[in-house]
Amino acid sequence: MAECLSKAKLSDFSRLNRKKHRNTENRYLIEGWHLLGECLEAKARPLAVIYDPSRSLSVEDERVLRAAKDRAEEIYLASDDQMRAIGETVTSAGVIGVLASKEEDWELLTEKLSRIESGCVLALDDVSDPGNCGTIIRSGDWFGSAAILLGEGCPSKENGKVLRASMGGVFHLPIAECPSLENRLLELQASGFRIIVASLDARAAELGDFAWPEKSLLVVGNEARGVRPSILELADSLLTIPKFGRGESLNAAMAASVLLANWRIR
Repeated sequence: MAECLSKAKLSDFSRLNRKKHRNTENRYLIEGWHLLGECLEAKARPLAVIYDPSRSLSVEDERVLRAAKDRAEEIYLASDDQMRAIGETVTSAGVIGVLASKEEDWELLTEKLSRIESGCVLALDDVSDPGNCGTIIRSGDWFGSAAILLGEGCPSKENGKVLRASMGGVFHLPIAECPSLENRLLELQASGFRIIVASLDARAAELGDFAWPEKSLLVVGNEARGVRPSILELADSLLTIPKFGRGESLNAAMAASVLLANWRIR
């Protein structure tokens, strides 16, 4: 049964826009009917769903709302002002979900990855822009990455901009936050993955000439500084995208998408 959003609940939910509260309370927000739909498609159960009943909804949004009412623990009705007070976007999407945080179990993930015969794990090293990070997750989901590792300097997968840019990709593949990325890469390397670092180094193989290993671990680094030297030292191969025009560079999300597409159609 839906109830009107109280001032206390408004305060409770709005503080989840701050990382420290998300971390201490193990809850986070998602905004928009599409993200909520992707969440429900992944069989997640929201702790709460808040929506503006004055909005006109599409047929698809109505379907998502019905599913949310069946699945969510709590349903709240809110005004547009209340929705904007809770959410991060300037123009409210009309619905916000509250989800419980879920940390990826690294031991279970490595065991699963060690058993696959072919696949690509994508690792991000200090990709600090949330929009780029989320877009890379979206590409990883599209091209069927086995998992994504978020290393030091990357935003959390529960960051609002990451979530929105991922277009729901965060709900469809394993995403592990790895402050000690080098150690995680070594573990996967020991289980048969070959580490491939995206690089502008003159020694790097050009994409058209590259033979992808059956178990590939692709590392994409910071746009300005590239991959850190400590990770470069672990690389089995360096790989670059050849330049044909006059552009200075590709951003991290564009580069990752090109590389993943090439891996998939190899």
